[in-house]
Amino acid sequence: MEKNIFDVIIIGAGVAGASAARELSKFKLKVAVLEKNIDVAFGATKGSHAIVHCGFPTSDFTPLKNRGELKGNLMMEQLCKELDVEFIRPGKLLIAFNDKELDLVKNWQLKLRRNGVINTQLITDRKTLNEMEPNLSDEVVGALHTPNTAITSPWALVFGLIENAIDNGVELFVDTKVTGISTNDKGKFSLETNKGTFESSYIINAAGINADDLANLIGDNNFELTNSRHQRLIIDKRCQGMVKHVIRGLNEKGALGDFVTPTVHGNLMAGEYVEIVSKGNTETTREGLAEGVVPKYLKIFPSLSPANVIKPFAGAVPLADLSGEFHIGLSPANSKFINMVLGASGLTAAPAMAEFVVQELLPLAGAKLENKEEFNPIRKEIPRIDEMDNEERAKYISQDPRYGHIVCRCETVSEGEIVEAIRRGATTRDGIKLRTRAGMGRCQGGFCGPRVLKILERELNKPLTEITRRGGNSVETMFATKELRQDRGEGND
Repeated sequence: MEKNIFDVIIIGAGVAGASAARELSKFKLKVAVLEKNIDVAFGATKGSHAIVHCGFPTSDFTPLKNRGELKGNLMMEQLCKELDVEFIRPGKLLIAFNDKELDLVKNWQLKLRRNGVINTQLITDRKTLNEMEPNLSDEVVGALHTPNTAITSPWALVFGLIENAIDNGVELFVDTKVTGISTNDKGKFSLETNKGTFESSYIINAAGINADDLANLIGDNNFELTNSRHQRLIIDKRCQGMVKHVIRGLNEKGALGDFVTPTVHGNLMAGEYVEIVSKGNTETTREGLAEGVVPKYLKIFPSLSPANVIKPFAGAVPLADLSGEFHIGLSPANSKFINMVLGASGLTAAPAMAEFVVQELLPLAGAKLENKEEFNPIRKEIPRIDEMDNEERAKYISQDPRYGHIVCRCETVSEGEIVEAIRRGATTRDGIKLRTRAGMGRCQGGFCGPRVLKILERELNKPLTEITRRGGNSVETMFATKELRQDRGEGND
């Protein structure tokens, strides 16, 4: 086949697009992923809360979401094992502060059982609650325990999915924005981008919060997305162990509300202040954090001091329907164009919904799927010096001394890991951060940031002034001090 001519093109490389790419790589198809950002996982996935839900049914009007969450939870552990991505099942406690909330929790248990979630347990004994969560507020009167609730790393999952898909033949094009879509006389799609023209028989629209704009390019005006913003806090690793389960309260409507959860990296995360805002708005606000998230998480864990907060952030979630239902299906404008818009619980549901899109909807659109016998499901993560024993660490350092040079002290990340991240596709400081955790510690890159930039400059062979945080105009170094002094006519001493 000619260059840039594919059987299937996926637009978007978040968790939805990456899951679809990996699923498609199991079949004898020529597949490409087009991502407008400079790296994968830079959209809504970057702001995920990393919780793998057990299968909470939103309502009877959200069948795809309910199905995706339940099946996705069951698929995720094996998927993370194959992709060498961290995965832990701490379980969740849905807590009640009074008898009214306890009645609501009991109703949630009935809904969970009807949806097929097993092993739920209602706990009203204070001694048991203290044993499970010693730091939990004394005001909590009961909780629903769902042991299948898990946590993972959303961006690590996307990197794993994409890398494995590429290993199995998928082509990735980053910094490639689709600006127009037409059909030729053969009925195939012609996609105009800032990097040239692509041709494809089928398109999977996994463009997240911009998926409606993309669908509009083919005359599909049947849905319009809004954006919910979720504000959260990252808490220092020094608090590791203070929270053992995913803890979630109820909001004023009796639905799932604020949470405090451990992460797979040892930090804690607290959230969430939810609002409907303009597309792509991921700004944090005083109202959302200081007046929203902090008092609510302190109500759950009074001893969890705000002094240990190291980073606020916000995630953007696309909403195709206020009920929370996903928008997945063949476009009425062209059945070979498949919309794949997830939303809240998208991280959990992505593997199941990718399977649904590829193995059920794509054949309905006319595609023929033939298994690829040579498909390899295994991908290995970047070696982590901090996780090795002394013997293994010595082995890596003897093979490459850069693994003995620690660049990020907070997270114990070596130069060797950063170089490997660049080899795997990182070209920005955030790309390094998400792949290696360099800059995610208490100092938030205050010490390692300049070192990371210098390594990027060297490995990419680009001037420091062209290295960005996340692409676009996000340059971090405007000029070199030496050059500035020369421009002023000053000496170099």
